[in-house]
Amino acid sequence: MLPQIKENQKIYIEITNLKHGGIGWELGACLWSPKFSRNSYTRSWKLMERVNINDTIIHLVKIKDKYHFYGISTANSELIETNEEPPLSEDWGNREIYQRINITNFTKVEVPYPIDKIFIEYHQNLKDILQNNKDGQFYNLYREELRVAQKYFATCSPELYNVFDLISRSIGFKPELGIENNINVPTKNEPQSPDYNPAGRVKTIISRLIRDTKLSRSTKAENNWKCQICGKSIQLPNGFYYSEGHHLKPLGGEHQGPDTKGNIIILCPYHHTEFDYGSIAINPETKLIEHIDSHNQYHLKELAYNRENLGSEFLRYHYSLIFNKS
Repeated sequence: MLPQIKENQKIYIEITNLKHGGIGWELGACLWSPKFSRNSYTRSWKLMERVNINDTIIHLVKIKDKYHFYGISTANSELIETNEEPPLSEDWGNREIYQRINITNFTKVEVPYPIDKIFIEYHQNLKDILQNNKDGQFYNLYREELRVAQKYFATCSPELYNVFDLISRSIGFKPELGIENNINVPTKNEPQSPDYNPAGRVKTIISRLIRDTKLSRSTKAENNWKCQICGKSIQLPNGFYYSEGHHLKPLGGEHQGPDTKGNIIILCPYHHTEFDYGSIAINPETKLIEHIDSHNQYHLKELAYNRENLGSEFLRYHYSLIFNKS
């Protein structure tokens, strides 16, 4: 069952793929597009200007050339303009200005639901909705066949939202959008940063997501907050220590890794960034550190300490698919 829409709250639909935009622009982190169409100053996706904080976003994602009902989230910022190009901009690359809206509470459908199946099961409902409002829908009618429209962003009427609600009820999908999933909860080892701002009010571009789950925090505590590469941790003024947990197979985007201890490596912020961008890795066979810079002080060195519960399949995933990939 989907959350009940409140007064003045609007609903939109993102039509995208698993790659989305790369690190910092992942699926479930933001909505984004170029500001202008290529070779012209016609506004691209002007609809995004209408999105307000706390509006609901339904995500449709292409998987193996077929679109699926993939998840739901909440808009967490107003429209932000930036000249920073997403790492995986693909057909939208080389534009002067980009626009994005940060989102939160992203909740994935456990088994993504095929849109083709929705078109069959709710064919008449969707035709009626289209007849009443032909503009802005995520689909169109070709003869008697419903097809996903060639667009990135679309409106969602209450009647269409009701269709997704019926589907959610049938598959047991019950997202809760009222509470932020990754809310900042300060602890002695992770006190509130002096420049912390409540979610939804920050107008800067965050290029890295630190997904600090409860399991990540407990894993850091079990290993004394020490980086597995350099063996160091950051001492805080309160006498406690700080480190970060990194998911070798990332949780979001095209990776969809699990939040398990075997997938979490403990790192200092410096080496966390290197793992994020694929500059450093652990060889899954030798268990030695490898760096893209052969002169790096940790290249071909042993880990600062070993963990028996670190999954070799996740080391292999990071080594094969993320390390040293441009």
